Amino acid sequence: METKSKIFSQRLVKAVIWNICLQTILAILLVFFIQIDLIHPITWITSTFNDIFSWKMSLNIVLLGLVSCFQAYLYGSQYSMPVPKYFTRISMFLNMFSLQNIIFSTLYALNGYFTMSLYSSLAKSNFNVLKKKCENYDGQCLIEQSLFLQIGGMWMGLHYFTKSHLFGAAVLTFPHIYQEKFQQIKLVISNIVSMGFQHSITPVAYYCLFYFVWGNKPRSVVSDVYSLYLEDPPLDNIINLISSGIWIGLWFYASLFFISIYTMKTVFNVVLTEPMKFPIESNKDMTLATALSERLQFTSYLGALDLKNLSRTDPARRGQIFTLSQPGRHPKNWNNLLEKCLYIINEFNKELESINRDSCTVDNGIQSKVGFPKVAPSPTRYTGSLRNMASPQLLELKTQNTTIVDDTLATAVKDEFNSFLQKLCQKPGISYFFGELVDTKLKFILIQAQPVMWTCEGLAYIVSSSLKEDQYGIVQHDLPTVLAAFVSLKQNLDKLTKPGLVPRKHILNDALAIKNRSALLSAVKRSLYKIVLTFSKYIHEIPLDPDVLTAIQPFILCKEP
Repeated sequence: METKSKIFSQRLVKAVIWNICLQTILAILLVFFIQIDLIHPITWITSTFNDIFSWKMSLNIVLLGLVSCFQAYLYGSQYSMPVPKYFTRISMFLNMFSLQNIIFSTLYALNGYFTMSLYSSLAKSNFNVLKKKCENYDGQCLIEQSLFLQIGGMWMGLHYFTKSHLFGAAVLTFPHIYQEKFQQIKLVISNIVSMGFQHSITPVAYYCLFYFVWGNKPRSVVSDVYSLYLEDPPLDNIINLISSGIWIGLWFYASLFFISIYTMKTVFNVVLTEPMKFPIESNKDMTLATALSERLQFTSYLGALDLKNLSRTDPARRGQIFTLSQPGRHPKNWNNLLEKCLYIINEFNKELESINRDSCTVDNGIQSKVGFPKVAPSPTRYTGSLRNMASPQLLELKTQNTTIVDDTLATAVKDEFNSFLQKLCQKPGISYFFGELVDTKLKFILIQAQPVMWTCEGLAYIVSSSLKEDQYGIVQHDLPTVLAAFVSLKQNLDKLTKPGLVPRKHILNDALAIKNRSALLSAVKRSLYKIVLTFSKYIHEIPLDPDVLTAIQPFILCKEP
């Protein structure tokens, strides 16, 4: 059977191959434009080919390829596992120093270093080596410009890692209308180039300030290790740094580094988000219901996207959903699919309900005192004379009562300890670090709303299609359940959007979370409209709860905005 690991691994290998090819093309174009010589075109072309096939460029590309492979594994693993939950400041702080982040930051620093070395060597400058023959001394001197660029490359890698992974959300962006890989890359390549040159300005400015303050320390260490002299003006002087013009080279190389990083990210996104068709029933491959069951994982995104696509454009697979099993004649396919869809919707709905729960009900420091409840005596009848007090029946009763008291004592101690922790976490200083961040939790939930949108739309279109295609009427039997799930989700989303209903601590400042909240609400409304308008003639014959029937009245009258 084709497992989720196999699906993910195959796409990861494709992404790495695409990335290495595009990085090589980028390096070749750089060599081509750096050595441009219109007066001597033959020399220009010959020199370009010599540099392209030189051992230096081959070595740098191999090193970049190895780093890209490690980055691909770590970058892609974020989409194959559920996103960890960090809802307190202390947990977010501890996550910064996790083993994965340490490895990831090291790889990004190495990637920046190798990228800077590759581009500086292609430019035929002397800034890719640290040593040169001294002019005023008998020995070797340090080329500080090379040291400046190499440390700058590592700085750029760490800056991107900090901004995109520590303080940013790594999410897959699925296109609304899928296009071929090359077409998608062609459409965004100009934007990638402009973003690379723009986004490199700030980290270059920060790095120049850092080198002005601390540049003498790495220079001293390298000079001592390699026994090098310094005969050029030191770059930790602001006048020398500006006059040398090396900061312009750093900005140019940093821009190329960001372009290569954005290219890698785009390639990964394009390859990983390619739609995939899952069979409705199969003993060899992963089915659609199994893919949907992998909630909050990479495969669930592909399954939800496939559900949306088949509900609109694949009548053959829709027909399989509406078939009955043989033998038995049970709607096995529909039941499995509905179970997984409702699980996705209801679990997301429960998380929204926990957010929307009245904050006044949360502990306000008034905790009921936990006492030791009295144990009622057992109704066992005592018979016999006084000497029978040591009978086995009474020994059993004594043991049973002792167990009950022990369990009650353990529960009381546990409740008392939890109460103490809740009170402790409400202290001003401790609450800042250990208190739950509601806005962070809400952002975490909404960022993962994409599969819920597709599941709602796919389920709605399948239910609507069943009016003409479901000859056994198996879907209509579950129509009240589907409508109730959609109505409940809509009501919880309304509490996050309507003025006056949003608590101050629930207000979002994250653009992606706000966008997903609006998109999810629109998807749920579209789904309700699709079902209600399709079954408008029969809506009062469906056994709906009064609350659900009241909630869908605006949709029946087409007055829901």
